[in-house]
Amino acid sequence: MNAVLPELSVNISQKRWSCVLDPTLALSSFGLPLATRLGRVMDLWVARELWHILDNTHFYLQEPAGLLHTADDEGAPTPERSRIVVEALREWERIRLENDPGRQHCYWIGDGPMESFLPDGLEPELVWRYEAICADLDRLLPDKAVLPSAYRDVVALAATLPSAFVLTHLPATGETGEPGGRVGSKRVPDICQVFEQWTAVHGDRPRQRCIEVAEHDPWRREETDLLRRAMLHAGLGKWVWSGLRLAVLHIAAPAAAIAAGSRRSEFGFMGDDLGEFDSETLPVADYWRDAQAFWYPL
Repeated sequence: MNAVLPELSVNISQKRWSCVLDPTLALSSFGLPLATRLGRVMDLWVARELWHILDNTHFYLQEPAGLLHTADDEGAPTPERSRIVVEALREWERIRLENDPGRQHCYWIGDGPMESFLPDGLEPELVWRYEAICADLDRLLPDKAVLPSAYRDVVALAATLPSAFVLTHLPATGETGEPGGRVGSKRVPDICQVFEQWTAVHGDRPRQRCIEVAEHDPWRREETDLLRRAMLHAGLGKWVWSGLRLAVLHIAAPAAAIAAGSRRSEFGFMGDDLGEFDSETLPVADYWRDAQAFWYPL
């Protein structure tokens, strides 16, 4: 007698990457091609400050220099760079009005829960953690200008999301520093240099905070291969051949990671209303002690 076996159906669901987009990359000539294609292969997160910029597009179209500050003196605004930012602003404004962020897998944490757009199934505690971690990082900012504020949002998002990386880019000119060396070479992403300035001095003596991962590091090689495969699948190879120089940045903030298990009341929220966030009651938690960043060109 032959046994009758039911048909077996196996559905394997692979966890998607979580990518936080550098605002200066978003506002480059490559920003929108990246943003509209990356969502096919990973969850794309954008900084809250980017939406604030887009809410004030009329101002930045007249004053694009405010979005062109870089960490080195050679990054002074030029007419060509200003033109690129103006065109990117106009296109982002159009895309934001015409596209469904859910279909693009594009997410953000806004000024409140109702202004946020989160993936299905993501716990609301993430908003509380982000606000506390972001507020603590804000205390380290010597400059409250628009781009440092946008970088703050990016770094806080990367520290809050459990397995996210920051997708950034390299400056157009300069030489690459030695792998594993300190920030200071010209071809280091601006966000890395800003992070170094925020966190370099902690306690009684300076510490190296932003490190380029050595090319022969096996973890870098494995991750590079996986990310390149995903981006090739999204059709991004032609933009790399067109001159896009991508870089990957990871934020390692142990104290911020521990905050994942903290209670809502510790983050300055009162009652059951997610909107009742009181940043004035936040303790100085020092989430950024021992924080480091690791980056490599992709």
